[in-house]
Amino acid sequence: MSHPDLEIPGYTVHGQIGHGGMASVYLATQESLNRKVAIKVLRKSADESLNARFIREAHFIASLANPHIITIHDISTLPSGDYYIAMELLDGGDLSENQERFRKPGAILQLIRQIAEGLAVVHDKGIIHRDVKPANILFRADGTAVLTDFGIAKDADNNSDLTQAGFSLGSPSYSSPEQAQGQPLDITTDIYGLGVILLELLLGYNPFKGDSHTSTAINHIQQPIPTLPAELDYLSPLLSRMLAKQPAQRFQSCHELAAAITTLVDSPTGTRIATARGPALTAPQWLKGKAAPVAGAAVLALAAVIMALTYESETDRRIRELLELAGRGLQEGRYISPEEDNARYYYRQVLLLDGDNPAAARGLQAVTEKRIEALVIMGAEAIEHDRLHRPKNDNAIHYYREALTLDPDNPQATAGIGQVTAEYIRRARAGLLEDDLERADYNVKWGLRVSPDNGELLAMRSELDKRMPAAKKFIRDVFGKLREAVDSEEG
Repeated sequence: MSHPDLEIPGYTVHGQIGHGGMASVYLATQESLNRKVAIKVLRKSADESLNARFIREAHFIASLANPHIITIHDISTLPSGDYYIAMELLDGGDLSENQERFRKPGAILQLIRQIAEGLAVVHDKGIIHRDVKPANILFRADGTAVLTDFGIAKDADNNSDLTQAGFSLGSPSYSSPEQAQGQPLDITTDIYGLGVILLELLLGYNPFKGDSHTSTAINHIQQPIPTLPAELDYLSPLLSRMLAKQPAQRFQSCHELAAAITTLVDSPTGTRIATARGPALTAPQWLKGKAAPVAGAAVLALAAVIMALTYESETDRRIRELLELAGRGLQEGRYISPEEDNARYYYRQVLLLDGDNPAAARGLQAVTEKRIEALVIMGAEAIEHDRLHRPKNDNAIHYYREALTLDPDNPQATAGIGQVTAEYIRRARAGLLEDDLERADYNVKWGLRVSPDNGELLAMRSELDKRMPAAKKFIRDVFGKLREAVDSEEG
């Protein structure tokens, strides 16, 4: 049966099997070889850059030779002028449709390794895929995973594309922090996207996915990696390197990533086995294992050693109790409150009894880290709900500054301050475009409070000073001071 709406010389088109923003995909039979193929047709566009990207995608994929990259059979144009690509038909569905096959860690790791091997070939050609997501991972009938859709791929060394104009190409749920912010990319952005897929398969959900594109982007920039269940903890180091917020802290190649996964697949519980210990051998068992009778003096000596090792003074007992209370407070989120019933309070009590106690020192560090995480999350939520600088002590600036007080170099809090600054810039720019100079002035002022050296805000400050009449400036200054006083009280 042929499809009446589309005729392609040399092919019998049976019908549409998919469509996206720029192209439609059809099932067809290649008549010369009598084989089923998928034909991707670019909808006619006057934008030559889209046409060029479409053809570039086809030529690039055709140059690759890897079982985990889709195979291209033909590239041409229709009589109407539309471009098309004929490629192998992958009728095993995409990853979202095959999740039931990937419930066990071994199967999941095998899948991630296959895609990493495909990406390694792509990266070796100097190309970044930029849209690694479940919908772009398809399966052959034999179960082989195949990476598809290179429509927004780019040269790794070429930063002169849309990302430089502030656009974030790719799927928000799987975008790297730098991709979400429209920053220059390198090949590790694909490793991050693959790490999100790995985490989603392990947990059964995508923890970075928010209620909107904005909240999802903020989550990628700021939200820490969730803790894995105990039985999957051996995969935490792998995920930490794939999902590092900073590109330099990730695996620097998919060859390196695939090798790390191979080690885990070959001995997935190696770390746990290496550290596992059997039950402690008790004194009676040890004694029974001796061939010769043990002299009474030796038994007494052993008993004395056991007594010395197991004796707990009153101070030791109190330290142990305080550490237990502190650990419970840490688990329950009672980091610094309520007063005298929080993790920090109990750890400090331990240090009063034992100034060098390592568990208490580590605990206080953990409290600080957890507190920073909570502040960053609250800052993101404040941005999402438009609480940039008020109400007092419940706004984004407050939370991010608190986090930076605890850790001046914290990348998530620093990025959060950048987000707040960017929002003031956006609002000020909108005010200028609409000739609402008071609105622009208000947002420039707040933006400069957050980022006093920001070049764009300083330029808008100069423009406003030129555009605002003298009388209006006077009114602005008078009312501005009154507003600042109110804002200072509230924020």
